[in-house]
Amino acid sequence: MHYLNLPVACLTLTIATFTTFGMMIPRAEASASQSLQLQAQRTNWLIQGIQKTNQEDYQGALSDFTQAIEINPQNAEAYYQRGLIYVKYAQGKPLNPDGTVPGCKRIDDYRIICPVTVKDRIKENKRKAIDDFTQATQLNPQYAAAYYQRGLVEDEQQKKIEDFQKAKKLYLQKSFVYLKQNDYKQAADLLEIIDKIYGQTISLTKLSVVEKKQTDENPINSSTVSSEQKKLPEVLMGEARLALGKGDKQKAIQTYREVARILEERKDPRYQELQQIIAELEQNANK
Repeated sequence: MHYLNLPVACLTLTIATFTTFGMMIPRAEASASQSLQLQAQRTNWLIQGIQKTNQEDYQGALSDFTQAIEINPQNAEAYYQRGLIYVKYAQGKPLNPDGTVPGCKRIDDYRIICPVTVKDRIKENKRKAIDDFTQATQLNPQYAAAYYQRGLVEDEQQKKIEDFQKAKKLYLQKSFVYLKQNDYKQAADLLEIIDKIYGQTISLTKLSVVEKKQTDENPINSSTVSSEQKKLPEVLMGEARLALGKGDKQKAIQTYREVARILEERKDPRYQELQQIIAELEQNANK
């Protein structure tokens, strides 16, 4: 009410000032609201895409993940999930009722005819998958699963091995985090993936043939050891992971030590990694 006594010039300035702030406040609120809305949309598209993937609605999932990326091009998870869809398409999924890739035709139990266009389509989907996994790793260099999946899709052997090694290293680091947190189930799951990656790497480098020959000739350089000690490292690794997953740290440590002894005798490169795992387990066991 006191503004009525002010000069006209001052009154005009006062009105203009309040008008300016009145315009700014709604814009700020709209900006915050819009940001929250975009974040919700991005999350919704990602969740919907994953749900559709589980329902084998791959085309719908592909569209949802693409929407999530368009809203936020920095969404590493969306690139990774979309890459998985392209992998499925590269593998010919969903398949025809007779088990053939769409576009191909089964002649008999042994012959399937696939046009060149189908082969080109598979190649293109593999390229898209690799591009998305690459984008995911660039946005998140710690994305172990993206390195692993890219390695599975890569055709070039050296690139596959490099991606497998990178994924294995990151998974190992993460397993140590879970061990420190006493989350043994998660740690055991990651260690299983690590062992799987190791087996795939060995298969690529064809070292498994050499190892099998050495094993057949003299499993552990002794004819007097017990049958329990003659178990392959892979079997013992599985037993150690099973014990770890159940929270039986002492059993896991004991079994891993047995594996470590075998690997040391074979000069297996996994020996050093296993020593790290044992050290982490022993440290937690003493807490």
